Amino acid sequence: MSRKHITTVTLNAAIDKTYFVPSLAAGQANRVRRMIAQPGGKGVNAARVAHLLGEPVVATGFVGGSAGQWIETALTEQGLRHQFVRAGGESRVCLNVVPDDGESVELLEPGLETRPEHYEELLHLLERLADTSSVIVLSGSVPSGGPPDIYRTIIERLKPYGMPVILDTSGAALLHGIAASPHMIKPNQEEMAHLTGSVRSALDEAALAEDVASLVRRGIPVAAVSLGSRGALAGLADAVYRIGAVPIEPVNVVGCGDAFIAGAAVGLHRGLPDEDLFKLAAACGASNALQLSAGVVDPAQVDAFSELVRVERIR
Repeated sequence: MSRKHITTVTLNAAIDKTYFVPSLAAGQANRVRRMIAQPGGKGVNAARVAHLLGEPVVATGFVGGSAGQWIETALTEQGLRHQFVRAGGESRVCLNVVPDDGESVELLEPGLETRPEHYEELLHLLERLADTSSVIVLSGSVPSGGPPDIYRTIIERLKPYGMPVILDTSGAALLHGIAASPHMIKPNQEEMAHLTGSVRSALDEAALAEDVASLVRRGIPVAAVSLGSRGALAGLADAVYRIGAVPIEPVNVVGCGDAFIAGAAVGLHRGLPDEDLFKLAAACGASNALQLSAGVVDPAQVDAFSELVRVERIR
């Protein structure tokens, strides 16, 4: 692999199943009208989006059992390169039930059984992949019983290789991870409050912008906070930007954040200016929202949406 590629890391890869049902009612049988199954987990979703945009990608992380074999086979069939570490137990299944007459419901299994030697094997693999990586994306939860500071360890081990690392996680994994100063994070508003110790109204843009700027001052070059249908704010060393939302009627919002991260990774891979990178990221999130399953975009749609996204400097 001589050409630089995007590497994504998914510690809790999954089989994502989307069930489409007329309605969802307790106490009775709910018949599934249509089912879509595909490899999933946040990093795998990001890898698929980058692949659909025509960029070289290698997906890695942990898989296990027959479900893990299914994930690897399906990724190969999709033309997406992968190098996973085998762990114990079964890779999880994540269900997204989408009724015609209400909001979707997600059911997420706990996932794999990992041991210290699995993480050490992954670290060595990432060091080998780093030589040919333009950017590395670390996404999703840590398997039950795994070290909560594993993302910090990974980022610190990768520092000598000089490529940007995007961290997209939550809770303790995010708190530990930002201590190693990843290149970019994208918490939601709840996670932002956890990181900064402040609770801001989504309508208080100036206060949220200050929270974003405070994360940049802590050594994170790009800190963005997602505001759902209202877009996002993104802080850099010298500015905070408002990233507008594309006016759409979402079909399925699961995976939109992963698509946003994929767009950012592709922007870094292509060497785009910051404003163009944010436009691409927002366009990917919007395109994903119009698909039936997570981690899927329409490249032509992404190009069109990129022209619609407004990025404005607000401080």
